This record gives sequence, structure tokens and C-alpha cells, in this order.
Amino acid sequence: MTTAFSISEALASGFKLTKRRPLQVWAWGVVSVAPSLLMGALMLRLFGAMALTDTASEEPSAAFVGQMVQFQAMSGLANILQMLIWVVVTAAIFRAVLFTERHTPFAGLKIGMDEVRIAVVGLAMIVGFYAAAIVIALIAFAVGAGLWFVSETAAVVVGLLVALAAGLAAWGVILRACLIMPASVALGDFAFVQGWRLSKGQVLRLLGLSLAIVAVVLAIELALLAIVAVVLFLLAGVNVFSLAAMLDQGAPPTVNWNVLIPWALAAFVPLSWLQGFLSTVTMAPYAEACRSLLAQAPQDEARPVALG
Repeated sequence: MTTAFSISEALASGFKLTKRRPLQVWAWGVVSVAPSLLMGALMLRLFGAMALTDTASEEPSAAFVGQMVQFQAMSGLANILQMLIWVVVTAAIFRAVLFTERHTPFAGLKIGMDEVRIAVVGLAMIVGFYAAAIVIALIAFAVGAGLWFVSETAAVVVGLLVALAAGLAAWGVILRACLIMPASVALGDFAFVQGWRLSKGQVLRLLGLSLAIVAVVLAIELALLAIVAVVLFLLAGVNVFSLAAMLDQGAPPTVNWNVLIPWALAAFVPLSWLQGFLSTVTMAPYAEACRSLLAQAPQDEARPVALG
């Protein structure tokens, strides 16, 4: 029996989940945005202590170098924290789609084996992608170098064609692997094999789904960007920093926290909900595609009863 999933149904799953559990979507956004807001405030405070003369100097002061090292360390920690949060939120979204009747506390946010599986699968996919990219580059270089002494033009053309073909093959593998994460949550195991089998014959549909997700997210972001641009234009007289004072004094002025904090708090609620909504719209379709394909899988294959 031929199995397939509906792109439209998968794409709509994120919107349906948002309508069904709006508070959970907001909670996912809060968890995602709050650390970034905190790190942003800390970085603003750090930059406020930097002198513009040091940034343009060929020999910056020791204090400036120390501040930059501190900034790089904070940025690295922030990136690690964001990746961990992404894993936790993604697992919660997958569970909300795969197990619709299951009610979990704390908006489904937790640290358990589902999160471990998603982290391991994600790390494996990242390592595999970069390894494939290196191999593709070496193959293209080897083919081009071998033809270089025969014809420079042919070497360049063939090298580019090899790189293009290998790149397309690599993206095909990525599309085949994109159901491993939700399958791991659905089956409660490291579903490398099962997820790979689920996507067999579904590459074009998964490609269409991925392109549709990108198009929807871009449309939402562009619409919101236009709204924000209008609001900023209307509120152009509200400045947290004074550029003139920055240039005159040679360093950014002290952050006006009395102005910044109310604006940040006011923006936090809609921004956090938006972040949760975009995360849901982005990740839920893959879980829905996985759920649909698992429901069509042969009965002798291991799968949770809830998905049947």
C-alpha cells in the first residue's frame, strides 16, 4: 500500500495547535525569548562600558580586550542555552501534535529522554551535514584538479556540476532524515531506522512542505516587519540612546533603564507569543507528517497505540 501525507494538513497543524493550546504556545515563546532578553540586557550593559575610540584604535586598551573576551564568552553561553531551549521546546511541540489527548503540566516542557533523543539526533545530523559538505568539496576539487591540465574551463564546469549534484544528493538525505526526530518522540526510541523508512518515497512531499513552511514564516515576518516599521516611524521621537551624545562623548551614554525596561516588558508578551507561534508553525508540520505516516504503517511495525 502506498503511504503519503497531506502537505496542506501538515502545514495547517501548527495553526490548529496554536488555536487549540494558545497558552502553551505562549509558554514556549516565553521560555525561548526570556533568556535572550536577559542576555541582551547584559550585553547592552557591557557595550555601554566600551569606548568608541577603542573600537577604532589599532591598539585597543587592555580593558577593551577584556570586555570583548567577556562578550564572546557570554555570546557562546547564550548560543548553548538557546540550543538547549530549542530542544526542550521542539520536544514539547512534537508531543502536543503526536499525542493530542495527553495533557502534560508546565506546557509539556521538561527534560527527559525525548529531549535527549532529539539532541542526539540533531547533533548527528549536524555532524553528518558538515562531514558531507567536506567530502563534497574534496570530490569537486579532486575532479576539477584532475581536468585542470586538460581544459581549465572543463575543470571548472565539471567541478561545479559535481558539487551541485552532490549538494542536491545531500539535501535529499537531509529531507529523508527530517522525520527521525519526531519519530523518536513518537516511538519512544532512537528512531534512526524507522524515521528513515518513514520518509521513503516522501522526499518531494517533504521538500514541498519545507518550502511551504519557509514561505509562510517569511510572509508572517515581512508583514510584522512592515507593522513595526510603521510603529517606529510614528514613535521616532522615542529614543533610548542618544546618537549625538554618543558621538560627542566618544562612548555610548548610560542606558536609560527607566525607559528601556517598560518598553521591553511591554514588548515581551507579544514577542514571546510570536516566537512560540513561529516555532509551532515551523516544527509541528513534521510531527504531523510523521503521525500520518506512522498511522499508515504496517500493523506489525512497532508504534504507539495513540498514533494508530
